[in-house]
Amino acid sequence: MNAIKRARNLALFVAAFAVTAASADTLRLNVGLWPGELDPELEGRLLLDDVVEPTPRLDLSWNNKDTTTIYPLGLEYLKPMGAGKLVISGNYIRYSPEYSFTGITTTGAVSLVTLKDFSTTDWEVEAGYEIPLLGNKLFLTPRLGFRWHTQEFSYDELTLGSPFAISLDSPFSGDARGSYIALKTQFMLLPNVSLFVDFMTTSIFPNFGGSMTFEQTVLQSDGVLRYDRAESSYEVEFTRYTVGFQYDVTPAAHIQVGIREEVQKTSYPGYYNLAFRTDGSGVTSTVNEIVSDILFWDFQQQDQTKGFAFFAFSYDINI
Repeated sequence: MNAIKRARNLALFVAAFAVTAASADTLRLNVGLWPGELDPELEGRLLLDDVVEPTPRLDLSWNNKDTTTIYPLGLEYLKPMGAGKLVISGNYIRYSPEYSFTGITTTGAVSLVTLKDFSTTDWEVEAGYEIPLLGNKLFLTPRLGFRWHTQEFSYDELTLGSPFAISLDSPFSGDARGSYIALKTQFMLLPNVSLFVDFMTTSIFPNFGGSMTFEQTVLQSDGVLRYDRAESSYEVEFTRYTVGFQYDVTPAAHIQVGIREEVQKTSYPGYYNLAFRTDGSGVTSTVNEIVSDILFWDFQQQDQTKGFAFFAFSYDINI
């Protein structure tokens, strides 16, 4: 009888341990690669700005738009709750293309421009709930997220010709913060293979914004100093879609592959630029800047496209 009792207690202990393990909280480590181009929203604005200068300049297409981004890079916390799971996650995203372009003035001078140390950085925090359907074949995960977005670079110009010109300290800095919604749908095709679609958008949140400053200082060989200091609001909207397949190597290890693209719309409401020139074009430049700021920055929204294909790896740790 004691042996039977001990066996029964052992069976109950094993069953209880199995239930506890099955419903344990999970910490998921995510890391991936997201190669592709980062199509700059500033390219069109700077092109139009330079065309209306007192000495017009035609900027050619920008180079080095390719960038390989580590994304996702973050953590997910999954907690069984009711029929589904609470999902809390955080991600870090950084893009660092080495943008450069060439400009040709009407006087025949050639400008070599580099956006040194260019980077856009996004911090994302999300909370959602995973809902199992169709006998755990289909999972829907609606989420609410918050993103902090920054963009920075230093404008570096070298003009060869007459006059010779070189840029001094010329930084750009912008940041915006706001909320977004997202929905992930995952369908199990096989016991260890699933198809998933993820969609994120800021479209229902009009408060995604912040501020921007942009300073340009260029010294010419004829003694002319060009100085611009711009300030404005910095508003960002984005929509991202992801379509891919997940292969569960083990119950804890997962591999994902697919396509992912994000389109970001950027605007600069209330753009104001203090334009200063030490030669006779000073007044003309100031008037041109006021007009161009309204047309090219204040009222115009530009798109910026990020990435395409991606590969990711996830590993689960029960905690």
